[in-house]
Amino acid sequence: MAKPTPLQFRNILVAVVAAAAFVWSVVAGLEWWVSAIIGGACVLSLASAYLNRPNAG
Repeated sequence: MAKPTPLQFRNILVAVVAAAAFVWSVVAGLEWWVSAIIGGACVLSLASAYLNRPNAG
């Protein structure tokens, strides 16, 4: 497996933080749309890490 690029590492780190924030928002009982936005950020960060992998083209 190839070593992740700095951009991939940043995206994975953001995805982990967003996942933790999503769990916290659900546990804290925030509005559903706040949790949806945070969850969307997690999904988009993971998608960006995947699309920016080496030899993706």
